[in-house]
Amino acid sequence: MHWFGLTDGEYWIQAGEHRLFEFANPAQARSGGSRFCDYQVVRLYEDVIDLAPYALEPVPEELQQYIEIDESKPWKHSWSKWCEAIDEHDVSEATLDLLDNAGSWMGRRQLDSLYLTPSTNVIVWSDSESVHFQWDNRDKLLNGCQAWSAQHGSWQLPRASFVDEVRNFHDRLMEQMAQRISQVAAGALATSVRVDLEGLRREQAARSQSIERNFDQPTTPTDWPVVLAAIRSLEARHG
Repeated sequence: MHWFGLTDGEYWIQAGEHRLFEFANPAQARSGGSRFCDYQVVRLYEDVIDLAPYALEPVPEELQQYIEIDESKPWKHSWSKWCEAIDEHDVSEATLDLLDNAGSWMGRRQLDSLYLTPSTNVIVWSDSESVHFQWDNRDKLLNGCQAWSAQHGSWQLPRASFVDEVRNFHDRLMEQMAQRISQVAAGALATSVRVDLEGLRREQAARSQSIERNFDQPTTPTDWPVVLAAIRSLEARHG
């Protein structure tokens, strides 16, 4: 039993009145499974920690229209439009760089969930005052039903509150894991389960360290003028 596996549990994100990673009633009834995502909780934790510095890097006002979700348009409408602007036979390095410069900043603000079936479409980004959660799961089906209870919507909270929530998530997970490791040390698992108790304790100590560094600017800050120039070039091609 490793530390990652020991975090197994159910999780969701409370976004105002909505719950992200909660299955819709019909889908949950048909599958007979858990109401919420049932996986290693540390996976969500790691994804949130990785996303946090990008979520807290304010998106310039002139670029917000490209990341905001519009209910009248499909998910990733802007990205699809830019791809259409490229000749399908043009796979030059310059063209690929143009697409990367135009869209990679949006990908860094998407909460990873590709390990789930189906995944969810959630983006997290900020302006100078607020952090915005937006989601569009209308095309996500499970057993022929809408998979997620939060199908389309948005929610925002002050930047400082987002940081507090991430810190709180860290503290609660580490507290719960300390308790689980103590239970393992006391013999809670079957004798057939192989456990490296010292390894669990070492990883717990390492992961429990401060996460303040994750709230600094990204290791490689976004070059917004390059992003804007790439988007303008693709928009001009699309007409």
